[in-house]
Amino acid sequence: MLSATTSDSQAVTIEYRVGASDASSGPIRFGVYRSADDRFDSSDVLLGVWEVADGPASSSGGTQRLTIPVEGGLPIDLARPYVLVVANPDEAGATSDPGRTASFRKYAVGVVSHGGLVHKDWKIAPPWALQIGKLMEWEGYDAVLPFNWTADSRTAGRAARQGPKLANQINKIVDRLPDSAIVDLHLIGHSEGAVVNTLALVDLEKTAAPGLRAGYVKNTLLDPHAANNAVPGQMSATNTIMGSLAYSITRDFQGKAKDPTVFIPSNVDETEVFYQHTDARNAHGVNGNDYNLWGQVPIPNQSGHPIHYYNLTNAGAIHSGAYGVQSWYRNFVATTLGEQTPLIQTLRLEGGLDGGVPSTAVGKLQERRLANWGPDMVVDGDQPSFSGTAAPGSTMRLYVGPTSDLKQIHLMTTDEADANGDWRMTTPRPLPQGRYRAVVMAYAAEHRTRPALAIVPMAPMGRFIIGPDRSA
Repeated sequence: MLSATTSDSQAVTIEYRVGASDASSGPIRFGVYRSADDRFDSSDVLLGVWEVADGPASSSGGTQRLTIPVEGGLPIDLARPYVLVVANPDEAGATSDPGRTASFRKYAVGVVSHGGLVHKDWKIAPPWALQIGKLMEWEGYDAVLPFNWTADSRTAGRAARQGPKLANQINKIVDRLPDSAIVDLHLIGHSEGAVVNTLALVDLEKTAAPGLRAGYVKNTLLDPHAANNAVPGQMSATNTIMGSLAYSITRDFQGKAKDPTVFIPSNVDETEVFYQHTDARNAHGVNGNDYNLWGQVPIPNQSGHPIHYYNLTNAGAIHSGAYGVQSWYRNFVATTLGEQTPLIQTLRLEGGLDGGVPSTAVGKLQERRLANWGPDMVVDGDQPSFSGTAAPGSTMRLYVGPTSDLKQIHLMTTDEADANGDWRMTTPRPLPQGRYRAVVMAYAAEHRTRPALAIVPMAPMGRFIIGPDRSA
């Protein structure tokens, strides 16, 4: 083995040489592993195996080059920052012969971006952001940036200009790492901080150094909220004088701000969204129980990778303060980043529409839908089915509503994921012709008895068409 590297954290490229004495031994198997160091041993975690058949190319004795795709990519793994590629790892001598192993180290940079309207006395990032940043350092990130824009955050319309500033600071951190470093990036943004992170990622699409382009990008959104009245999912406000006043003030600020919509850019490898839609009357006395901002979901997605949503409404989370989504994340997730957040991983919900063919309708509206949500799918028949995986034993709920009115979405049916976590649901009655969207939620049994962990994963199943494929 001569070398190993990656250009996109979705595959590993190796160079190796086969001697004449090795040519007759049959196919070569390359194992890709994550490791705590650059030495191969039994504690390393296998990601996959790639086999190269014996033949002229492998037996010529010259240097060979091979790119090995890795299912799921090479995500941030703080406990195992090294990626190893081992030739014939199951054969004798693999752990004792360093010539059979090639490796590279991944560095991890964390970013925490707060939202708008922070306390006037704060000159630096708010306490929760600093605390999450410190936890990330303790968990093993090589560098962490709690991005501070407190002075500008109180002024409507200032969020958009923070993106390039943040991108510049990230690039400066990367510049301080070794020249050959492959750099993973994990951005955490709360409320308007998700706007800041979005625009930083857009800037990095053009300005990121090669090592950062080769790394894995994880995007964590905590109740993402653009200050823009045109974005759905605004807030809950009571029908009281104070509730009406809060609603009016919020609408006035957002009308002036006109923040860009939060979306997932193409350079993101993994996205998780923690959000709540808690009624203001249940806001633990915060803001006098008169109003509560909401996370704006679902998020337009241009990354090509699914977004993982976690609804914290049942956990009692609200937008900010001691019960805020950002405080919940600090308490229950940030402390386990070094273990790859086992609580969240066990609750991951995957799925989609069974069958169907992409719509062939054209037009600007369809182009915008395709960029943000993927193609509308034309269903064969009028009772679509959906399937996927969830936490074993979860109670699954399927909701369906028309795309013309995002406020209308109705429970269609329920079922349970089996012991392996597999589930499948079909609408119990035929649907009239039209365009629809579907959402599945999973209620995991093991967290029903702990209110603070009443996390409900949510997965959009996409948009689909019942009847003729036509523009709408």
